[in-house]
Amino acid sequence: MRTEKDGVLGIDIGTQGTKALVVDSEGNIQGVGTSSYSFEIPRPGWSEQDPRIWWQAVISSLKILREKGISLSNIRAVGVSGQMHSSVLLGEDGEVVRSAILWNDVRTTEECAEIEELLGEKHVYRITKNAVLPGFTAPKLRWIQKNEPDRYRAIRWVMLPKDYIVFRLTGERSTDVSDASGTALFDVAGRKWSEALMEGLGFSREWFPAVYESKIVVGRVTAEAARATGLPEGLPVVAGAGDNAAAALGNGVFHEGKGVISVGTSGTVFVPLSRVPDFDDREERLKTVHLFCHCVPNTWHAMGVTLSAGMSLSWFCQQFGWRDFENMLSGVQEIPPGSDGLLFLPYINGERTPHNDPYARGVFLGISYRHSAKHFVRAVMEGVAFSLRDCLELIEKVTSSSPKELYLTGGAVKSRLWSQTFSDVLKRRLIGYEDREGPALGAAFLAGLGIGLWNSPDDLPHQVGSIPVITETNAGSASVYDQLYRVYRHLYPSLKETYQILHAAQQGS
Repeated sequence: MRTEKDGVLGIDIGTQGTKALVVDSEGNIQGVGTSSYSFEIPRPGWSEQDPRIWWQAVISSLKILREKGISLSNIRAVGVSGQMHSSVLLGEDGEVVRSAILWNDVRTTEECAEIEELLGEKHVYRITKNAVLPGFTAPKLRWIQKNEPDRYRAIRWVMLPKDYIVFRLTGERSTDVSDASGTALFDVAGRKWSEALMEGLGFSREWFPAVYESKIVVGRVTAEAARATGLPEGLPVVAGAGDNAAAALGNGVFHEGKGVISVGTSGTVFVPLSRVPDFDDREERLKTVHLFCHCVPNTWHAMGVTLSAGMSLSWFCQQFGWRDFENMLSGVQEIPPGSDGLLFLPYINGERTPHNDPYARGVFLGISYRHSAKHFVRAVMEGVAFSLRDCLELIEKVTSSSPKELYLTGGAVKSRLWSQTFSDVLKRRLIGYEDREGPALGAAFLAGLGIGLWNSPDDLPHQVGSIPVITETNAGSASVYDQLYRVYRHLYPSLKETYQILHAAQQGS
């Protein structure tokens, strides 16, 4: 490093890119390297990615760090975070069996129902604390068993994206409690695999690696990985965490009373819990709130997910001819809150919270001659905010509590307009840090905790070098959004049957 200080490395495997950063013991970010890629959509509602792309992106991101003058020889440990649920299947030789079916793929609706019918919906929920949802790992395995039997028979290991990178770095097969929580095969309260669920579904227990708390050192960088990446051989690598848990840790959110609104490809609302709510029955909408292990021991979290948050804005930018985000957003602040009655449902590839509907699709409602292209851009931003308000209200109902302090992280932090929109729609004061690097920073913190660089999460240097961007709610805009939110909430129930008819028509065409 240019400062010659020792540091720790955090790597985040995202859906549209990989980020690697180095942070020193005082919390100063020494450098960041990123590498972008895309995912494939073989059929409507499907989403896949070749895991080997992630490994090459790690190599590229580390090369960028070196080109920036960062000495990888001063790194003391590595942590990895990544997109959750996406299924990485390896054969006996350690090679990839097929492209990963991603977290936002919704092809497994039938398999979710089959699992709950076979094992008993209440039995599954009692163990996993979650409904079986299309993005989760178990229904994907069942889909492969039914539709790709040759590939199913070739499976030797089942991993999650960040676990694949840990495997490529160390040769060790592992996972952590936060990521394993989203497989529909995990005892969330007990923080361990459920062998009963695996056996009930006919999955081999040997497929699934040992599960660890997120800061535990699970292996060391091999000679082969050192040659490929430039990292020192023997460097400790911790188990790591799912992206949202890592992002929460990076923002200092691991105690009750705080929460994170994260806007990346997807959008999430994340609220830490000191215990798992003790109940078996919830009304159907509430079952779309996830209850997972946090990456901090003896801590859990509730989370709501909208599948196409930042992706909705990316889609609009790409498909309607904008040169870039800056050009697209220029002048949008002149459009009044509420976009003059134009509403957007961000269900471009189905939805998870609160509807769990793979057939839901995006909708613009209220189009009139007065609406310009900028109205549509603002409506997209507002629609995503409405969706995350849906998530927050459900979480508050499930946990019977409300976070007193909310952080905003991800791409939305860099847009004052979008930050203000979230604050006004949610009616909450929001705290953001433009220099926070989300999951990659949390992964680096886990690496530091794993080697004793910091003794506990409370010792992490969250505030160093960071100037908070505080967004206060505008009462007038909030009032407008309150009225439109009531309309927004009415739209999905009105369209649900139409979505089913549209899906059937597409299947028949």
